[in-house]
Amino acid sequence: MNIIDVVFGKDIILDEEAFDKAVSDFDGLSQKLQNLRNEIEEMMAGLKEGFDTPAGRKFIKACETNLYKPMDDQKLVLDHIASSLKQSKQKYESVFDSYEKLTNTINNA
Repeated sequence: MNIIDVVFGKDIILDEEAFDKAVSDFDGLSQKLQNLRNEIEEMMAGLKEGFDTPAGRKFIKACETNLYKPMDDQKLVLDHIASSLKQSKQKYESVFDSYEKLTNTINNA
């Protein structure tokens, strides 16, 4: 086995499109979660009118606590992941550029 096969015999995969897709997917998921929360809020507002009793108010309060807070927390996580991926891609931009140059050099050798 020659040195070229040893050095270049393994594939290195850096996929910028995968970063972009992941960011887009997390942003989209965050937006869907926000839309769902808005729909639930509208439905709960409608329920409040019909549940205007002590038990109904307690039920509504429990729903708000048990639905909204976890959804808001999950949205923060999704937004944080998307933001972290965007920042990571920016920080690794020089690596992507160098990888592309290296790949082109190897392919043209």
